[in-house]
Amino acid sequence: MNSKFPWWKLVVGYVFFAFFHQIHDILGGGILAAILGEGIESIYAHMKMYFYAYLLVNAIDHFLRRAQIKSASSFWTTRMLVASSFPWMSIAIWFVPVALGFDLGGYEFAYSLTLTVLGLYFAFRLDEGLENVEFRPALKSLIWVAFAAAWITYIGFSFHVPDNFFIAVK
Repeated sequence: MNSKFPWWKLVVGYVFFAFFHQIHDILGGGILAAILGEGIESIYAHMKMYFYAYLLVNAIDHFLRRAQIKSASSFWTTRMLVASSFPWMSIAIWFVPVALGFDLGGYEFAYSLTLTVLGLYFAFRLDEGLENVEFRPALKSLIWVAFAAAWITYIGFSFHVPDNFFIAVK
């Protein structure tokens, strides 16, 4: 494992996140824009943008490092685990001030930008620690289930967010 953090991942991940955040405007709306970006302003849409940005960065990383990767199966299983879990962890961290009763007020935008970087950094640090882990078959299967569930809900909730649970309060 390389001890130097791959900063390019953080920069490219942030650019992809911003791209997915604006894709609704770029494409002028429509089904594809809703599936890839923010058809409905929601917490879940932001988690989906994290998910897609992270996966694209890792597709690039896999392409660039394919000769050095010991096990493509382990590489992708790890990425599916992180992709399925880090958006939830990042959103939980984002809500800490709100849970403590703080009003972010005029600082919410700056706070959000900072926490977006922190969330992606967290995900890429998880990659480092887990990249060469060989998962047992049962756990691999459960990771596949979690990954599929994440992807299905991100697409499904692009058109209808249930019970307003994930709708951002303005």
